[in-house]
Amino acid sequence: MRRRISLQFGLVLALALLVFIIGSTLIVQNNLNKVTELNLNQYLNMVTQDYVEGLTPNEIVAKYENTSDYLRITFMDFSGIVLVDSNATELENHLSRPEFQNLGTAYVRKSVTLDKTMMYLAAIIDDTLYLRVAIPTSSFLPFLNDFIGLSFIVGISISIFSIFIIVALTKITLMPLQMLKDNLGKVYSGEYREILPVDKFDEINGIINEINDINRVISKNIESLNEEKLKNDFILNHMNQGICVLDQNGKIVLVNQFLRNLFHFNELLNSHKDYIYLFRDLNIQSAISKAYQSNTSTNSLIEINNDYFSVMVSYQVESWNHLPSVVLIFTDVTTVKNVETLKRDFFVNASHELKSPLTSIMGSAELISSNLVSDEETIKDLALRILEESSRMNHLVMDMLSLSKYENQTNSSSDEEVALDFVIEEVHKMVLPSLESKNISWKEEISNITIHANHEHMIQLIRNLVENSIQYGNVSGYVKVVLFKKQDKIVLIVEDDGIGIPKADQSRIFERFYRVDKARSKKTGGTGLGLSIVKHIVMIYQGQIELDSTEGQGTKITIAFPEKLKVMP
Repeated sequence: MRRRISLQFGLVLALALLVFIIGSTLIVQNNLNKVTELNLNQYLNMVTQDYVEGLTPNEIVAKYENTSDYLRITFMDFSGIVLVDSNATELENHLSRPEFQNLGTAYVRKSVTLDKTMMYLAAIIDDTLYLRVAIPTSSFLPFLNDFIGLSFIVGISISIFSIFIIVALTKITLMPLQMLKDNLGKVYSGEYREILPVDKFDEINGIINEINDINRVISKNIESLNEEKLKNDFILNHMNQGICVLDQNGKIVLVNQFLRNLFHFNELLNSHKDYIYLFRDLNIQSAISKAYQSNTSTNSLIEINNDYFSVMVSYQVESWNHLPSVVLIFTDVTTVKNVETLKRDFFVNASHELKSPLTSIMGSAELISSNLVSDEETIKDLALRILEESSRMNHLVMDMLSLSKYENQTNSSSDEEVALDFVIEEVHKMVLPSLESKNISWKEEISNITIHANHEHMIQLIRNLVENSIQYGNVSGYVKVVLFKKQDKIVLIVEDDGIGIPKADQSRIFERFYRVDKARSKKTGGTGLGLSIVKHIVMIYQGQIELDSTEGQGTKITIAFPEKLKVMP
């Protein structure tokens, strides 16, 4: 732009110089013509005066013969015949010449007789004669070359000086525009800075103010769009679902972090955008292809790395450009599927656990009712078996009810101070007969510690742990209970020197109805729900449970509760 302005200024300057030369030439020539006409009128008056004073035409011609202005005098009668001419002896009829047709008006033309450009002026001096005087015109042309040369030198000097002035003025003029350009570039890159007004240019200041207003609006809009984008990205990338959008050509235009991590897309997306390269599962590819072809939505279940995902493939038409697209939503249903499996297993196991005592009760009752046994001792044994199996069923049903309650409970249903050392003593009294029957010694290292909890929860938790240690403990072995505080944790440890748990079973012992030694568990009356109940009670109080067991050496279960946790109902 600076070059263009400088070029335009140069052209204007050259044109101005040309106009100046032409105009000056015309003005000078016009002034010279006026001077010549003035001199010509003086000569006309002088010659007329001489004629009035009695001089003859020839005498008058002789008088002015040697004038410095090369004066030409002509006397002509009314018929156009030249009587006397100072520069010619024989001339044709001059009556048609313009100076005779318009007396008193000067005319400039080239004289054929003298081969010069002359100015002519004519008048009537008496009733029979015309007087015409003429002198050569003063021409500026001989001086024109010198004038043009001088003007060119002056013009070049002015031009050089003007160029410096023009460059400086252009720089000053364009400086605000350059500032506008720089600031608009910053707005384009997302950085807004207000442009300061320029003192010298009110017109540019008006533009600057308008641009500042536009910049503020654009900056706010960009900021709002960026905030919306950040919000959308945050939501998309923190969803527990995978989102993927394909354009009309099957190219991926959007994929959130969940799906990137699931399929390891971060590297693949740098080289491939087509869904065929990214989704290798044939079920997914088939669902996408079907969505494009029939404009329908499908839902399918796939397995990825031992996890299960519900995949909804939906055909959509984009509202902003009315082009077709396909949206894929991946939902992790592993937990739901596992819960369904657990429920199914629970009912199967519960049915099996209830069927065994019921079969025993029904068999014993049938023997008694059918009078197939008659001696009192046998009847008494059968009745005792019915009582034992009924008690076992009752324990199983109660444990199932407790477990169901704990699974659906996320907070404590009570807000009371429970002294855990007293709870341990209560449990000790409850299990004392079992300890004595196996000659198991009781060891404890407990501190006076209270916790905000439900008293019945703590009883059931500690009793299940202790009874489990007794059940799988060795005769003449020991059960040890430890209670202490460590930093901000309340730690409870139940330890025994029993049969221990094999490594293969340790990850499953907190599952419902899972038994390491099923025959021994049934023999001792275990329901297989004790440790599962313990796990859910610990979860209610946001605690942690840890198992340390070696087969043939014993088991240690450590539970840690937050000391300051106050679980509200």
